[in-house]
Amino acid sequence: MSRKPGTKRRRLAVALSAIFLAAVVLGTGPGIYLVNPDPADPNAAFTFLGLPLLYVWAVFWFFVQAAVVLVAYFTLWDGREHPDPPRPPSARNGD
Repeated sequence: MSRKPGTKRRRLAVALSAIFLAAVVLGTGPGIYLVNPDPADPNAAFTFLGLPLLYVWAVFWFFVQAAVVLVAYFTLWDGREHPDPPRPPSARNGD
């Protein structure tokens, strides 16, 4: 049984889309509540490697988004999918 030629690319595109959407939600949306410590907790860690925890969380998800874009750029996107832009009519041809 043979697969369609674009099946592997389609699966990668769906996976990258899901990862990107998860990174958007977790990076700046409800995901910040997962790492935001309770200010009343005396044992709460507000920093990670000397940086604010929320900042590290947001930067991590930014790099996930950037990695998804780079993988898509080098594996999925190519110039052959889009035709050349239309050329303006030439005065010599009478168009």
